[in-house]
Amino acid sequence: MRRTKSLFSIILLIVLALAGYYLYRFGWTTPRFSQLGQIFSSSDPSITSSVKANLASSKLLTGYDINVKTEDGVVTIGGQVPSDDLKALAEGIARQSTGVKDVKDLIIVGQDTRAGAGNPRIQDLETRATVLQGLARSPELAGKKLDVSVDNQVVTLAGTVESAQQRMIAEEIARISPGVTGVNNVITVPGSPSGAPAPGATAPAAGQPGGAPASAPESNADLAKHVEFELYSTGAFDLTTMNIKAENGAVTLTGTVRSRAELLLAERVAQGVAGVRTVSNDLKTTQAAPRH
Repeated sequence: MRRTKSLFSIILLIVLALAGYYLYRFGWTTPRFSQLGQIFSSSDPSITSSVKANLASSKLLTGYDINVKTEDGVVTIGGQVPSDDLKALAEGIARQSTGVKDVKDLIIVGQDTRAGAGNPRIQDLETRATVLQGLARSPELAGKKLDVSVDNQVVTLAGTVESAQQRMIAEEIARISPGVTGVNNVITVPGSPSGAPAPGATAPAAGQPGGAPASAPESNADLAKHVEFELYSTGAFDLTTMNIKAENGAVTLTGTVRSRAELLLAERVAQGVAGVRTVSNDLKTTQAAPRH
């Protein structure tokens, strides 16, 4: 009897050893067990959260209100987007999300749909960060301490620089920053009376603090001088060959410049001057045309 028990124990040990080796060598998981684990790993609320997070991470879908609901692993998405491509994108993102079995796409395509504006305060903070980065990267403004504030996408620049050209560069950086709708440039240049901005400075808009009343527009002669000063501040032009005329906000540039690059720059500078409504660029270039 004892001999039989001993033999049984030995056989049992051998079986257990073989089973342990098999598990060690091949593992326990099979496709069926893996699928079962995946089915129970995600509940409907977690699937909904995953889909929403994935949709929110898409820059193309940012601002569009897309609803997400999940029942037994089947996700239903609804809302409105402006194109079939965005509708297909939303459905594709939902299908690729963890735990999703199927997707019911109830999104409506409306060409007039516009993305939501988002939080205005956050947008102002993002714009301020963008402008500050642009100023920091400018070699002409290296070491200059400039203050930037943004209110409803209107940028106010303050601080001190060494020249009118540096002041203009700072304003141009702010103007070309994404989302900026206006710039109040109150940067000062040494030598200006009472710390006021240098001649040719961009004044605050009418109705804003410090702004001139709407009934006191800049005269034609003053506006022409303002444009001339801004052109001079760039250091890129020979003003002795150029003429600037202003009439009721319409500026006309005549004369000659040395290249097409100067011609385009002159028009751009003039368009950026406060009070200018339109610019007629009649400048000619003295640069010889390339031979073919």
